[in-house]
Amino acid sequence: MKTFRILFLSILTLALIGAAGYFGFATSTPPTPTAPPAPKTVAVTKCDVEQTVTAPGILVNTSETTVKMPVNGKLATVLVKPGDHVTAGQTLAELDAVAKSEAQVNLLEAKDALDEAQKIRTSMDYPRATDEYLKKLDKQIKQARETVAIMADIYKHTDDAVLKAQALTNLSNAQAAQDDLIAKYNWYVGKPSQGDKDAASTKLALAEAKYDAALAALASLEIKASFAGVILDVDAAVGQTFNADQDLFKLTDPKALEVKANVTEEDYPLLAPGMEVELYFDARADVTVKGRVERIVPKRIEGSSPLYNIYISIVNVPDGLVEGMTSDAAVTIAKRAGVLCLPRAAVRASGENKVVLKVWNGSQTETREIVVGLRGDAFVEILSGLKEGDQVVTK
Repeated sequence: MKTFRILFLSILTLALIGAAGYFGFATSTPPTPTAPPAPKTVAVTKCDVEQTVTAPGILVNTSETTVKMPVNGKLATVLVKPGDHVTAGQTLAELDAVAKSEAQVNLLEAKDALDEAQKIRTSMDYPRATDEYLKKLDKQIKQARETVAIMADIYKHTDDAVLKAQALTNLSNAQAAQDDLIAKYNWYVGKPSQGDKDAASTKLALAEAKYDAALAALASLEIKASFAGVILDVDAAVGQTFNADQDLFKLTDPKALEVKANVTEEDYPLLAPGMEVELYFDARADVTVKGRVERIVPKRIEGSSPLYNIYISIVNVPDGLVEGMTSDAAVTIAKRAGVLCLPRAAVRASGENKVVLKVWNGSQTETREIVVGLRGDAFVEILSGLKEGDQVVTK
């Protein structure tokens, strides 16, 4: 009896499970299809598209000079050391008293020669008579001589004492008038010619030049800095005798820097003076410095690689940079500001300005043909086919 009961319960349980399965299958509805997952996209934005050329280089100084000994002599004082900052006109060294006295004597002699040349030239500064005027004077002199001859004949043949005295007076006056005319004629005839004036002017100019040189030599005995900068080298020593033009100091302006960079043969035709540059320096990794291409040298650098030098000016030289430091330059050869753009990786190069892309519209992808413009280093300019905010499929 017990066995029959167990068997009955087992059959009943299987019947219930089967019925539940049947009714469950019969009453269920088919599942609703789901939308496809959104692909990975990138948005069309506005940005600046730039195409650049890289150019490694080094800093070079453009303002370095050597201060030389002005005359033969001995140094009495040396006032600077390497590394000293100096101002324009600051005294670097002085010569001894012997050199000063010689320069002063030379200056006095040059001043005397200048004064004499000036006096000679000034004496020639009056109008020269014309040939017509000299002919007129010559005619007047002839008339005066005739008058003197007449007056002399009257005086000779006059017997009356009173008349003879009057004739003598007339003769004296006629003689004086003749002498005045002859003196006037000789004065004009003795005038210097234009050649004489030119020769005197040349001598005056030479005397002025010698005086200026003597004055400069005396002033140069205090050896001064020609511009503000830093002393690099000192070859001068107190008590040491130097010859004229011998090197004493080397002076540089530490802010007078430019970049000497090199570009490849492929990039050389793309460059032109005036192009904007961004400069980077290991010594000042915290700043990006603006520059511009100043000069391009059309000559290959010696070596195994075809490279060409360019020179880049620096708009504002930051502190901490000196000659010889390395740099990296990015020369902007083309730029589009504020244009529609996509990352370069999202627009595969096809060799043409038309590219086919897939765009996600929120529910599905669609194919678009777009026109691209400038292909920059990081972004590509979009000319048509897309608008700002469009989602371009990247994978």
